[in-house]
Amino acid sequence: MQKTILILSVVALVAACAHEEIAQNPDKDWEHGLDADLSSSIAPLGPIDSDQGAYNLIRRREKEHSLGSRLTAVELDEIVNNSSQVLASALALPLFKAGVYYGQPRLIEKGCASANRVTHSALRSSGSIDAVIQACAALASGSKQGSDSCSDGAKKLRDAYGLLSQDKGPEAGHAAAEAVRFLRDRCPKMTAPLRTPIDPSSRGFLVVWVLHANDAPPTTFLAGETAIATAEAINEGFLRGIQAVRPVTAAVRNP
Repeated sequence: MQKTILILSVVALVAACAHEEIAQNPDKDWEHGLDADLSSSIAPLGPIDSDQGAYNLIRRREKEHSLGSRLTAVELDEIVNNSSQVLASALALPLFKAGVYYGQPRLIEKGCASANRVTHSALRSSGSIDAVIQACAALASGSKQGSDSCSDGAKKLRDAYGLLSQDKGPEAGHAAAEAVRFLRDRCPKMTAPLRTPIDPSSRGFLVVWVLHANDAPPTTFLAGETAIATAEAINEGFLRGIQAVRPVTAAVRNP
């Protein structure tokens, strides 16, 4: 009997402590998970208030023709790291495309970082996140591994992109030109990239060749498009994201 009373007392004590701990955290942001140490790596679903200011900054930088500048890259780090998943899904593909268009790996990296913050399945679909992730992988390691001429040429282009990422533009250009000649001479199945608004003499076209040769989705290098409008694309993606999460937020507000 005494043993039973002791067990019940312990259970009551544990329950009281648990209740007290919950009561001390009435405003906990559950969208950041249960582990405070990991919360910084989990983007809130959103949208959140700071998304508006982030978009305004990107739109202003685009109008100033400074979207690919080093200063903007620092600002984008802050934006990407603090965005909601709704904004991150809207940022990923437009920032990646802008990086390709301007030949700026730092912008491409922001697109990849944005894509990696999106875990919500509907937002991954609305933001074409899988296409971005595939393109990021194509730049890093290619889609196929092999020892034939086509694989060798694709790797040469990835190496050229690596030089571009190190701000070695002239070396990257020479390496890319050599890689393209190599592919044209030794890889019969290699065709020219699909039509794109990117100037064939620009650094951006180097990136187009890298993505094309490594089987990245055509949408990531503006294939078949006629122009680029980054802020407009982000706004459209944000609206798609809102529609994608609306059933979820409605269910949370009206359980």
